[in-house]
Amino acid sequence: MKNKEQIDKQVEAAFNALGAIEEVKVNHFFKHRVLQQIANQKVEKAKVFTWFTPQLQIASLALVVLLNASAILYAFSSQTTTSETSLESFAQEYSLQSETTFLLN
Repeated sequence: MKNKEQIDKQVEAAFNALGAIEEVKVNHFFKHRVLQQIANQKVEKAKVFTWFTPQLQIASLALVVLLNASAILYAFSSQTTTSETSLESFAQEYSLQSETTFLLN
């Protein structure tokens, strides 16, 4: 029973201590100043590709587009001449130019 009385007294003392706490008056700019100090303390990460500037990015993009366009133009311009010759050489190689229709019967 004595323990219960001691616990009750300690609880009552704790509630009395909580009641004695007064509201703290803080400057309304305090939060702003603290957040600004935290932002100033941030460590900036080292940039990996500092040499790859926007001018260099645009130049490399233009080079890639130019190479792709030239490859496409070359592929389509040479396709007509090579496809006819390659088709004829393929037919001659496998003897597909016969006049008979023995395969159809």
